[in-house]
Amino acid sequence: MLPYELPADGSVLLDRAIFKLSGSDAQRYLNGQCTQDVSLATEKNAVYALVTNFKGKLDGDCFIRRHQSDLVIDCPVELREALFTRLDRYIIADDAELSDITEDYELLHTIGEAPEAGWICNRFGQSGYDTLHLKSKAPQSNLSHSEVEKSRISHAVPLWGAELNNNVLPPEAGLEARAISYTKGCYTGQEVISRMRSAGKTNRHLVLLELSSPENTGTPLLCDGASEAKPAGNMTSICNIDGKQIALAYRKRKYQDTQNFNIGKSQATILS
Repeated sequence: MLPYELPADGSVLLDRAIFKLSGSDAQRYLNGQCTQDVSLATEKNAVYALVTNFKGKLDGDCFIRRHQSDLVIDCPVELREALFTRLDRYIIADDAELSDITEDYELLHTIGEAPEAGWICNRFGQSGYDTLHLKSKAPQSNLSHSEVEKSRISHAVPLWGAELNNNVLPPEAGLEARAISYTKGCYTGQEVISRMRSAGKTNRHLVLLELSSPENTGTPLLCDGASEAKPAGNMTSICNIDGKQIALAYRKRKYQDTQNFNIGKSQATILS
């Protein structure tokens, strides 16, 4: 049953803010602002990256790819103003210019192998690719939001506004392998994230659950030793897959060996 697989050639128009970073210093500058090695972003590959503050907590997440001589960045639309301001803030003596092209373009994500014109990009736990379209010529989606959520949740892919926010440290969401380069050099928040890697532990971590019945996101995880005031964690996303309730939640490190919880009126079991 798990994970849920989207059909090949299924596609969805993404509700994303889109920025363009131009200039001879664009790659060097962006490399100092995000967790990922920007040199891995090419005309064929989009890379996933995080932007963090000095405490190592998230300012946002994004995908980066190269388009001709520019870098094209997409991020959650709700971060359009805040992340643009954050990425633009330290461009001072650099030959780099950040512009917002959200009003002109749409990103289409399609499941399957990328054609010549697409960027390989894994957004929801499955292989896929992005294509950039003028808004006046954007194609139609054939995947629903609920289908995409089934794939995302069952593959334990965190989403901004659900699992990700300004209080999250990247290792808590299990994003090290996907979004962090520990060899590329300095970026804002690097020292904190590197110390967490050396310590080998976080205060909480993202887990996949199966529930016996539907519950609301934000509902606390309860077990022996936990209470409503001091829960073992909180549920962040939920979907129905073939009659089963599959959810993501943060579980506190104190309860990392606990496999069964009460969530509202539901019983929940850790899947991974």
